Amino acid sequence: MLKIPRNCICPKNQKERMKLDEKENYEMDLFQEKMKSDLEKIKIHAIKPIVPKGIFPISQKNSAFSDLPYGKISTVSNAGCGPLAMEYAFRVNGFNVDFEELINEVSKKEYRGYIYDEAGNITDGCGTEYSLFDNTAERLYDVYQILKKLQESVITILIQNSVYNRDKNKKGNHFISLIGIDEEQNGIFMDGNLIIENTKQAMVRKTFKEMALGFRGAWAWNRKEIEKYLN
Repeated sequence: MLKIPRNCICPKNQKERMKLDEKENYEMDLFQEKMKSDLEKIKIHAIKPIVPKGIFPISQKNSAFSDLPYGKISTVSNAGCGPLAMEYAFRVNGFNVDFEELINEVSKKEYRGYIYDEAGNITDGCGTEYSLFDNTAERLYDVYQILKKLQESVITILIQNSVYNRDKNKKGNHFISLIGIDEEQNGIFMDGNLIIENTKQAMVRKTFKEMALGFRGAWAWNRKEIEKYLN
């Protein structure tokens, strides 16, 4: 049975959420600035991808789970990238998780983002709070930690869509999995949002240093930590 810790950062209304947003965005901006500075000095080496044979992400857009409700007004297809990255990390570490149970647990434990009514009261969620990963994985704070941990673990990345898609009109952030670096210094990412027909569409190779400029947060997974939530 899956038991994820409850999110203890739960604002009561839009005003409280805005205060949290200011704090979180400030922290993420600092993270990005440090990444930019460190990337100018560091040399990137190849790191063999962590992909056990036959393991690919669930398709966010074209699977039995795509229409699964995620909150009251959304679905996995529209907003499920966070739980998908988490489920993928579980499976790479050898744990099979019922994805519908995971979605329900994430929602029940209040890790959904927030939307409001006209009075500013929270009515439902949109997207996934990154505190989900703070409570279930190890937070990483610079590129040196990311590269060191990548040698032994899948990394969940929160990345700016405008950088990831190389399209300034793509707004917001997106959760993807960093699984390795190739000989050409491309980051190798897994993204279930890309799967339409063939599961291998999920694997993306993009210049690591360019993509890392869009990293807003990073978390590493390991078996010992994951086991805590599967008892």
